[in-house]
Amino acid sequence: MIKIILIVSILSFILILFKKKRNQAKPNFIFVNKKTKKYHQEECPYAKNLETITLQEAIKNGYTSCKICEKNKI
Repeated sequence: MIKIILIVSILSFILILFKKKRNQAKPNFIFVNKKTKKYHQEECPYAKNLETITLQEAIKNGYTSCKICEKNKI
């Protein structure tokens, strides 16, 4: 019984570390469209000829993710 609890605890810890590392991999800079108030990832087809700012700044200034980038979970 103790072995099962230990294994579950270790697996939970590994899962938490994996999620934390995955969140850190999010891009720091994104592209914003001032007219639509949407932000885009670099890979997004709508991320051309736009201003670059940090994701934190974009959210703070009321920008929201475009539909394509939303699927990619920015």
